[in-house]
Amino acid sequence: MPATHSASPDRPVSLIPQPQSFTPQPGTFVLNPDTTIVATTPAVTHLAWLLHDQLRRGTGLRLDVRIENDTASHIATNAIVLRLEDSNPEVSTSLNSAESQDAATESYRLRVTENLAELSAAHPAGLARALATLRQLLPAHTLRNAPTHDGDVTIGCAEIVDQPRLRWRGFMMDVARHFHPKEFVMRMIDIAWLHRFNVLHLHLTDDQGWRIEIPSRPKLTEVSSWRTETVQSHALTPEGYDGTPHGGYFTLSDLREIVAFAKERHVSVVPEVNMPGHSRAVLAAYPELGTDEGPLPVLTTFGTSEEVLEPKPEVIEFFGEVFDTLKDIFVAPYVHIGGDEVPTTQWESSPLAQQLMRQEGINNARYVQTWFTRQLTEHLSKRGRIAVGWDEVLAGGAPEDTVVTVWRNAEYVTKAAESGHRVIVATEHYLYLDHYESDQPEEPLRIHGNTPLEKLSDYDPVPLGVDPDLILGTQCQMWSEYLKTGRDVEYSVFPRLCAVADVAWSHMDARKENPILERVESHLERLDALGVNYRPLEGPHPWQQGGTGLKSRRSIDFKAHGADDL
Repeated sequence: MPATHSASPDRPVSLIPQPQSFTPQPGTFVLNPDTTIVATTPAVTHLAWLLHDQLRRGTGLRLDVRIENDTASHIATNAIVLRLEDSNPEVSTSLNSAESQDAATESYRLRVTENLAELSAAHPAGLARALATLRQLLPAHTLRNAPTHDGDVTIGCAEIVDQPRLRWRGFMMDVARHFHPKEFVMRMIDIAWLHRFNVLHLHLTDDQGWRIEIPSRPKLTEVSSWRTETVQSHALTPEGYDGTPHGGYFTLSDLREIVAFAKERHVSVVPEVNMPGHSRAVLAAYPELGTDEGPLPVLTTFGTSEEVLEPKPEVIEFFGEVFDTLKDIFVAPYVHIGGDEVPTTQWESSPLAQQLMRQEGINNARYVQTWFTRQLTEHLSKRGRIAVGWDEVLAGGAPEDTVVTVWRNAEYVTKAAESGHRVIVATEHYLYLDHYESDQPEEPLRIHGNTPLEKLSDYDPVPLGVDPDLILGTQCQMWSEYLKTGRDVEYSVFPRLCAVADVAWSHMDARKENPILERVESHLERLDALGVNYRPLEGPHPWQQGGTGLKSRRSIDFKAHGADDL
C-alpha cells in the first residue's frame, strides 16, 4: 500500500494569514492520479490550470482538468471544484485590481471533505485567494519544484470562511537601487500571492538607475540604466567604491510577462516612476530636463540628490511619453508618481522655477512640486488612470482623487484622510522591511531602524479616529540600497512578510485569537520548501551574518550627518 503524506498530522495546521473562520473536521481528502480539477465556469479555467501546474510540479500528479457545470455527476467524488457563485462571468474576468477588490470580491469558502475539496467565491479573485489557502493546507513538500515523496497526498478536512480586512495589500520592490531581474520579481509575486497579497508596487526609477525601456527615449537604457560603481558599506560612513558597473532594465516584453504572471494570480502590478526628485538617472541621459548645465552621472551612492527636474513643458512631455508607454502594459488603474524627498535648493535659485512661482502665486519653493503633481495627475486621469504619490504630495494640496502612500508616520495618515484622500498605510517604523531585523549585533548592514517580527505581531495600520473607508490598504517596502541579491532580499523580508500578511488580511480578533508568533514556526517549513533564504527566528545563520567587514552592522547617527532619513 503506498505511503500517504498529510500536512503535519501531529499538530494543528497554521495558516498565514489567519482566516476569519477556520474549523478543522475529522478525516482527510486524498489526492491521487484519479483526482480531477473541475472549473464550473470558463471564467476560472486559468485558476484550474494554475493549480494543476503547481500540483504537478510539487507532487508529480498530472490531474485531469475539466470544465463542467455543478450538475455533472462526476463532481460527486474525488475532485477539487472551483465554483463561481452569483456572478456574471463577463464582469468577473474584467475586474482585476485593488480598486474593485473589496471584501466581497475576495471573500471565499473552502470546504474539504473526504470526497471533495470545494472552493467557492463570487469572483475569480476570491478563488485565487482560496487556492493560496489550499496550497497551505497541503503538506509543505508539495511547494517544492519537483516531487520528493512517493504515494498519495492528503488534505485534512476543514471548513474555512474568509475575507480580507483591507482592499490593498501591497508589497513594494525597489529594483532601481539594485536591479533584480524578472525571474526574481515573479518568484516574489508567487510567494506574496501564497500569503494573499494582491498588489506588487514596482519602484522602477531613482537616482541610481532607470529600469524601464521607453522606445522613444533610447538614452534611458543606454545611459540611465547603469552606474559606473557603487558605494561600499553605509552611504553615510562610506568605505570607498567597488569599481564595478551595476545596471539592468526591463524590456517591454519583460514587463508584459511580469504583469501577465501576476494577473493569473489576481495580483495587480503598479509601476512607480519617481519624480520630480530622485531623478539623477534621468538627468544623466537628458540634462535638458533639469538646469541643462551638462549631463550628471547616474548616482553611485545612496540618499537624495540636490538635482531635480525643472518645471518646464518638456518635463511633462517626457513623463507623458513614459506613462503612455506604460498604460498599454500595466492593466492596474493605478500609476505611482513618487514625489518623496524632493529638495528645493535648486528651485530656490532657478529662474524658471521663480518665474513659475510668480505666475502661479506660489510663495514657497516647496510648492513647485504641487505644480508637477497636478500636471501628471491630470495627464493620467485623461487616460483612465489614478495617480498615487508618497505623502509629500500633500504639501500644497494634491488633486482630490490622488491616492496617498503614507511612509512617514500615522499623523500623515490622519492628514491625508482629513483632506479626503484614500490612503495606503506604509509607515516606515513598522513596514520598511529593509530596516534591521533585530537588535542583534550579527545582523548584516541595513539603512537603519529596528523592526523585529514581534513589533509587527500586534500592529494595526488603521489609526483610531480615521474613517476606515478612506484606508485603501497597507503596504510593506523593500528598499534595495543594501539588498544587492535575491538572497539578501529574502533574508530581510522573511519571515517578517508573513506578519505583514496578517496585518493586511486578517481581522484583529482573528489575529489576537491565533497570534502570528505561534503560527510562524511551522510556516517556516513552507519557506524551506520554497527555498527561501529566510532569517531563522533565533537569529541569522553564520553565513547570513554581517561579519566584521563591509557588511557589518553600523550604528548611524543621522542628525550628526545632517540627514533625517536615507
